[in-house]
Amino acid sequence: MIPESKWRSGACCLLVGCLLLIVPLAAEAKGERVALVIGNSAYQYVPDLRNPANDAEDISKALQRIGFVVTQHQNLNYTDMRITLRDFAEAAANAEVALVYFAGHGIEIENTNYLIPVNAALKSDRDVEFEAIRLDTIVNAIAGSSGLKIVIVDACRNNPFLAQMKKASNTRSIGRGLAAVEPGGVVVGYAARGGTLAQDGDGRNSPYAQAFLEHVEQPGLELGKLFRKVRDRVFALTDGYQEPFVYGSLPGEDIFLVPKVEQAALPALGLQELDVPVLQPQETREDALAAAMKVNTVRGWDLFARSHRTATLSEPEMLKRMAQITPAWIRKSGRFDEIEAALLQGPSQKKEVQQSLNNAGFDVGAPDGVFGPRTRSGIKALQAKLGLEQTGYADLAVLSGLGIRPQAEDGANFISNPFAVRQNISELEVLGESEEVTQILGCLGLRKSVYGTFRGNLYIALVYSGSVQSARSEAQKCGLDLAAITSAAENAFIVRMISSDPDFFEMGYDSKTKISYKAGPYFGFRKDPKEDGAIIGWRWFSGEPVSYTNWLPSKPNRTHGKGNKSFAQFQYEARGRRDLDDVIPTKWFDGSGWYARSVVLEGSLK
Repeated sequence: MIPESKWRSGACCLLVGCLLLIVPLAAEAKGERVALVIGNSAYQYVPDLRNPANDAEDISKALQRIGFVVTQHQNLNYTDMRITLRDFAEAAANAEVALVYFAGHGIEIENTNYLIPVNAALKSDRDVEFEAIRLDTIVNAIAGSSGLKIVIVDACRNNPFLAQMKKASNTRSIGRGLAAVEPGGVVVGYAARGGTLAQDGDGRNSPYAQAFLEHVEQPGLELGKLFRKVRDRVFALTDGYQEPFVYGSLPGEDIFLVPKVEQAALPALGLQELDVPVLQPQETREDALAAAMKVNTVRGWDLFARSHRTATLSEPEMLKRMAQITPAWIRKSGRFDEIEAALLQGPSQKKEVQQSLNNAGFDVGAPDGVFGPRTRSGIKALQAKLGLEQTGYADLAVLSGLGIRPQAEDGANFISNPFAVRQNISELEVLGESEEVTQILGCLGLRKSVYGTFRGNLYIALVYSGSVQSARSEAQKCGLDLAAITSAAENAFIVRMISSDPDFFEMGYDSKTKISYKAGPYFGFRKDPKEDGAIIGWRWFSGEPVSYTNWLPSKPNRTHGKGNKSFAQFQYEARGRRDLDDVIPTKWFDGSGWYARSVVLEGSLK
């Protein structure tokens, strides 16, 4: 049973997916591409939605990257929505492509679909005409455009207004999801079939938004095929629960939101060349480039560099793509030191950066492995030269611009990314990731994860939200088990994997003990149920001998019988209230394991 808070409501069940009004492009149309993007999350009379603001922000950036002039708004009330649509109608009149994207609540009443402003109360079904915006209003706002017309409605979650809404008439129907449509000359794409619901998702984006974002920037992908790919991806993401559907038909000519990439004019990639096999002939450089752009992780670009001696993307654009690996919340918070710490392990690697800066003409003094003001200024100067944001901290784009390949700590061959993402298995396959790794990641499903290898074993830190036992059961089906940590080096490797992303952690405060804590992933160290002692009876699920422990002071301190503290997780504790955002848990805590926000898994590689 999926919690109601994880669903969007309503009427248009088109997550990112959309109502697409398509007419053949006029041959003489030379106008620009314009888009209006609205994300309504902060509703006044029903619980807030988690993802519309994220979906709107991410889709705005994606559309900008493919040439749209985007106007973005958040949390619009009834009046502001109408005024915004009125103003956009004028901008769209002569556009080659006019697109509207709405994320928020929607509702269907009497086969009419409505989008809900943040100040709507909807105490009665009659109130929708006075407090909500008809979907037809959005359609009509851009109907005068002579070009391609797209309306994307991300409003398919379960309707939260039903519980409080009075029916003015017993014969008046209030639907589930959005009503199906029979468009004439219009293509309508729903994130879920008419009358069904779409998931809001448990990550940053809804399943449809995620799928749309994965494909909308792909060069040379015809629009009809784009929607078919989105349909397949959403179906896989939701384990078959949610199936997007398209009503109407596209015109006969091919439509490309992003044209095919011409290979000849694109120069070399700045990443270090590695002696590894190239892709099979059926996987072209264009395929790999598109995959690297979509995956856009440290590991993804590394695989691309390994597979191709000559890149198919101009260096400035490539570097800007790499800089976008850093999540928006990190960029806004200014905590770029976390990215740098994840990529540079120890003074020797920092010395290499300093020497490379000197070699490139940015005098930062003698390399000493300490990034002081002079080194920060040198990094900023390099970032300015490369057209990057001038943070003064090294990220993947900075390292690539210096010709440095990020090196993992001793014994670690790679880390996929400093931040957990939903791995796109098909794109990893195109990039050349090993079959063994892709099969394991695919088996685990589409939960957010970070993965890497340490001394011949594969490790996956997984955002889970379930019990430790259920996590282990799922892992074993995929040939993995909960990780066994048998050395300080292995412990440090896992801490590095999880340290940069707050998705792996949760904060808490015990009012009785006055202890604040930051709790992280569970792993495979567990208490034998037959043992009642606090300290004895601990063992690894994998059967490896207990040769290393790393408990917090005074832990473990509960017997199995009294406190049911039967599993170990990473945690940090502090007396009194304090800000734990900058704390990285490196020690272990004895927990019950009935709910694990995240887990660390391990398996051997051939």
